[in-house]
Amino acid sequence: MLRGWLRLLLDVVFPATCEGCDTTLPAGHPSCLCDACKAALGRAEGSLCERCGVPVASDSPCAACRTRPPAFGRARAAGWYVSGSVLASAVQSLKYRRRRHVADVLGAHLAAHYPFPTDVVLVPVPLHPARLRARGFNQALLLARALGRRCGLPVASRALVRRRATRAQPGLDAAERRRNLRHAFRVRTPGAVAGRRVVLVDDVLTTGATADACARALLVAGALRVDVYTVGRAP
Repeated sequence: MLRGWLRLLLDVVFPATCEGCDTTLPAGHPSCLCDACKAALGRAEGSLCERCGVPVASDSPCAACRTRPPAFGRARAAGWYVSGSVLASAVQSLKYRRRRHVADVLGAHLAAHYPFPTDVVLVPVPLHPARLRARGFNQALLLARALGRRCGLPVASRALVRRRATRAQPGLDAAERRRNLRHAFRVRTPGAVAGRRVVLVDDVLTTGATADACARALLVAGALRVDVYTVGRAP
């Protein structure tokens, strides 16, 4: 109760703003997004590739997945990651403005849109130690923890590690991303995933190259199946 009153007092003295549109939130507002932005997060719907979740006109899986099937079984996202959208603004606020509390509302958004089996273990996509030190946190881990709290699922936070630094992925095509990520991940604690169904968690899925590389490492370590769930998906 005391914590609630303290938060209310802080909201009055230092009004919070919406992480989606920067409007002032009313004192005591339960979310870092205003009601309008929360409703505008949307959902990745329509005709989707059964494997990678990209929009398709009719045939599924998509041409890319037919040509080179990914190691993961299925990839789905809570919404479309489009420049200027509320979802993109919220993800960028989490990653680049270091607004860690945004992970709670984004994790809840993901949890609300998909049923997760009770026997899965959540594994966040890891950052290289140098990137982790620079940012101060791993946004995928914060999202996995938020999702785990909502769904009552365990999080294997240290199972998967990035063993070498890679070039930044933006600007690279799909083939370049795959080469960039070759042998970049390994499973440090195989016992956490061996014989388990794994849900790989990340903020945004673009080409799926990172998810594919992570899934291959997890399957080599004995995971039964790897599915990918992200907050956003590049259409």
